[in-house]
Amino acid sequence: MLPVMNAGRPRYHHGSLASALLAEAVIQVRARGVDQVSLRGLAQQVGVSPSAAYQHFPDKSALLVAVGDWAFAELARRMREAMAGTDGEGDIGAVARFAAMGRAYVDFAVAEPHLFRHMFGALLAQRPDGVPVTVGDPGAGGAPGPEGAPGPEGALSPEDDPHALLLLCLADLQRRGLLRPTAEEGGSLDVLTWSLIHGFSALVVEGHLPIEAGEPLVALFRRLVLTVDLPT
Repeated sequence: MLPVMNAGRPRYHHGSLASALLAEAVIQVRARGVDQVSLRGLAQQVGVSPSAAYQHFPDKSALLVAVGDWAFAELARRMREAMAGTDGEGDIGAVARFAAMGRAYVDFAVAEPHLFRHMFGALLAQRPDGVPVTVGDPGAGGAPGPEGAPGPEGALSPEDDPHALLLLCLADLQRRGLLRPTAEEGGSLDVLTWSLIHGFSALVVEGHLPIEAGEPLVALFRRLVLTVDLPT
């Protein structure tokens, strides 16, 4: 979650300017999308000079990569929360967690359309190798930004990676013998599942499908992939 900003200019302690800039950037991307965000404008909003902001983020792209990393960690947090909130044990629980994971992904996309578009845009797909995203003070060990943000290199840990959570759910179903042999052929079930969930989310966000269309789609997917149609 993001820290609560005070009315007027956000207050920050010495050494937390990067976190304040990142928090304000997430707020603005959420509200208006990445095209309306500028590093100079963020610096003004936080109450510092542009040169101070550039000490932490060399340009707008670096800051937006940090926003994207934060958004992926936030999506994973919501997915974990949804999975932990399911009822049922054994096979029923495994299927329920799998379904909750997918619903949380779609719900995030619908609730955060600007963040969702940014996460899967060209900037994060083509981020340059060897260019760290610094969200902490230089020389201060790279203190993390808003709660849930990754460290100074911008690398997501397994628990903050939505795809890693998807793999965990599928591995659980596989261990329990709940996946059809045909679904496991080729080792691309994770790509198929992610494509289905993400594609549906994108179609809903852009207004091409109503979110209610997801229920029959999930039912069909379960019939094709699972050995039994367990209730969730």
